[in-house]
Amino acid sequence: MQQNPGPGKLIPTKFSGEREQFSVLFKGDKERIFLTVGDRNTAEKFVCKKPMNMWLAIGGLVVGLILVSNPIGWVVIGICAVVLVASVAIAIVTHDCSGPLKSGKWVDVKDDVFFDKQIAIIETSLLTCDKGGVLKPIIDEKTAREAAKAIAFENFKEAAVTTVAAIATGFLMGKGGGFFKAIGGLFSKSGALLTIGGVATTYALTSYQSSVMRGSEEYADNDLYQRMNKAEAKDWSDPNTTVKETTDAYGNAAASLAPPNLADFVNVYKTGGLVIEDAALRQRVDQLSSMSRQQLLRNPAAQSVWNDIRTNPRHQNVYDAIRRNSIHNQNRFTPGMRNGAISTLDDNLRNNKWSLKNPNSLAQKGSSSLLFFVPLIGGYFSEKARRKLAEIAVNDNSATIDVRTAN
Repeated sequence: MQQNPGPGKLIPTKFSGEREQFSVLFKGDKERIFLTVGDRNTAEKFVCKKPMNMWLAIGGLVVGLILVSNPIGWVVIGICAVVLVASVAIAIVTHDCSGPLKSGKWVDVKDDVFFDKQIAIIETSLLTCDKGGVLKPIIDEKTAREAAKAIAFENFKEAAVTTVAAIATGFLMGKGGGFFKAIGGLFSKSGALLTIGGVATTYALTSYQSSVMRGSEEYADNDLYQRMNKAEAKDWSDPNTTVKETTDAYGNAAASLAPPNLADFVNVYKTGGLVIEDAALRQRVDQLSSMSRQQLLRNPAAQSVWNDIRTNPRHQNVYDAIRRNSIHNQNRFTPGMRNGAISTLDDNLRNNKWSLKNPNSLAQKGSSSLLFFVPLIGGYFSEKARRKLAEIAVNDNSATIDVRTAN
């Protein structure tokens, strides 16, 4: 979960009701205290990717809204940079590792060895964080630094993807009518249901991706990777797990200000249907392009086209654009009406396909739909960070103190 490129140092920690003294020392050195399951803190807090991604998502959304409403220039670029830097600063300043680590749990410990009445931890132990992820003690400093840099680099990629996606979301949101219009849509009855479905779908997709990647045969023989997977496995038989995962998923989605929503897919389907129908009608009208007034009057194909335009509600704007005054014969389809239909249908197709001013165009909603899958890209880099730790930590020099039970 870390984004700072340096390792943290695990420190002895006094928690009420747990470890309350440090009396077991290495060679009597008060600075070298044997660690136990009661020690769940670091000398300096990590820069955690979770709050970082959340604040960069908010900052990116603001940047996207700024870009859509202002011409690109040095001043605007400067403002956007300030917004993103401020987002990073807020994420660093407001995050505190102590609470989540205190709520974490050590696994793979030395159950039969106690220091200060607490179970001992060893170099193969792992500390789970309440906010996600695990901490792995690495004895060799060079190996620890190499692992920290590799993890931070993968998490930086994830943050970059999150930021770019948020900027694109803000830009499209601005083109589609603005932030408040989009938020208002989320609170409508149908909008709320589609948002609930969107968050659930995203969670299901990322969970499936995680299970597939973690089940890879490539890492089947990596003991650390398999133990990390076991430590982070969720116990769905515990009702508290369902409550926590649901609360976290919807809480994080709401905090991003742009929760995943299935409405874009619904609108792509609807607009796609309009485009298909308009394109089909445009082709039929085009086949009448060489006909004279008299031919249009008698031709069955021309009469069929005119009947469809008059009676199909989905072609209402074509009918409104070409219909003649009521004093004229409403059953006639003239060359002027034919040409007007071609022009209107061309406008319809252009507007529904490519226009960013049309909030329901395929370009707008199609782009938004693609952004729906961005968490899968982030999930890929997140899992790569875990794999980097598993790959590098095997090089740790574990020829250190061997903790044994006294016979």
